[in-house]
Amino acid sequence: MKFTNVRGEVKLQEPMSGHTSFRIGGNADALVAPADRQDLVALLQDLRDQRIPFVVLGGGTNLLVRDGGFRGVVVSLNKMASVEITREYRSLGGSFAVITAEAGAMLARLLSFAVKQGLTGLEFATGIPGTVGGAVCMNAGTARGEMGDCIDTVTLVSPAGELILRHREEMGFGYRTANVPDDHVVLEAKILLRYSDAAKIKARVKQIMAGRKERQPWGLPNAGSVFKNPLDESAGKLIESAGLKGLTAGGAQVSDKHANFIVNTGHATAADVLKLMDLIKEKVLDVHRVRLEPEIKIIGED
Repeated sequence: MKFTNVRGEVKLQEPMSGHTSFRIGGNADALVAPADRQDLVALLQDLRDQRIPFVVLGGGTNLLVRDGGFRGVVVSLNKMASVEITREYRSLGGSFAVITAEAGAMLARLLSFAVKQGLTGLEFATGIPGTVGGAVCMNAGTARGEMGDCIDTVTLVSPAGELILRHREEMGFGYRTANVPDDHVVLEAKILLRYSDAAKIKARVKQIMAGRKERQPWGLPNAGSVFKNPLDESAGKLIESAGLKGLTAGGAQVSDKHANFIVNTGHATAADVLKLMDLIKEKVLDVHRVRLEPEIKIIGED
């Protein structure tokens, strides 16, 4: 495994527990952080030529890495994180701006930037962890909205290094999904937002964050919502009504605060989390006749 064309950071046998919000995961063969988009293209071409599997690491949220680690390369985009207004215009609906955000920018930073500029439309992202690229890939959101609502265009990079521009209608946004092939990487997204009252936007963000902190576990490592909400159902309510709040497997626990969160109480392994997920799925299926599907991404080997 050689990375002679890469100018960015390369770490071999890197423990993924230090790069995920779960604080869980075995070693990746290599973790590579390209210096810029040209470096990313060179890396993807290297990986293609050497037939090395890879996975893109966003903020390490919404991710569980198995205890055996990942055989291949984990690509971190944390050095590609610019956020800037690249276009402004007026129409009958008001004044608008397009923010161009690189995939490695944290979603919280994008939201903070929008709030400071007096731009509305991203408030739904309050408290959602992770990066812009990850948020695009899973169409991150809440009942208040989702990424697909404010995307203008997305730029992808193919394994061959080709840049592909997709408009919102071509992205196939659905519930926690988007049309991003597994071997393609989100490079940047253009976000379309409307100018509004900055003080009101800030107050709305503060109110939403207070509500999230009240309803969700803070202070213990977790990966956010573990299961997708079934049609017209709340996964958290289904799990709670099945009597599973507080259920443990090793160091993993179904949160006492929100049943669709699994927390690492200190020394949880991926095997603990996976066992707990299986127990939850079996119980909810037995009690409610509903089959839960994971929202978190699971990679690596046991």
